[in-house]
Amino acid sequence: MTDNRTARFALPLLATGQAHKELFHNEAITLVDFLLDPVVEGISTDPSALSAEDGQCWLVDNGATGDWEGHEGEVAAWTANGWNFIVPVEFMRITISGTGVRAIFRDDVWQIADFVAGATGGTTIDSEARAAIDSILTALQTHAILPEA
Repeated sequence: MTDNRTARFALPLLATGQAHKELFHNEAITLVDFLLDPVVEGISTDPSALSAEDGQCWLVDNGATGDWEGHEGEVAAWTANGWNFIVPVEFMRITISGTGVRAIFRDDVWQIADFVAGATGGTTIDSEARAAIDSILTALQTHAILPEA
């Protein structure tokens, strides 16, 4: 920890003799509120096209403009005081509200699972194998790892 910030998410820490400690404390609590089981409304590049409400977040896509320029890949969180940006860390997970799908930050990029169809067709049909595959897909969809059809 350096510069009175936490190591992972750079949350502000209090310092001895610090003036206006409540500002730093409130900023840290606001960021923690966004980070607890984070949900984003969607993926966007243009904050001016949004009518953000307090507590809503978006994943900033490549080619971001306006207030989001230079924050690609970060989570933009709206508060009454404007945009806060959360720099993702390895293995951070978010849920995309519109789809219910989870994304994971790995190798410096957000990875979002694609839809996987169940087994169909073929000349030899194995009912037990197809049932097992379908149950695995259902479990992955139930846990928001894969998107639903």
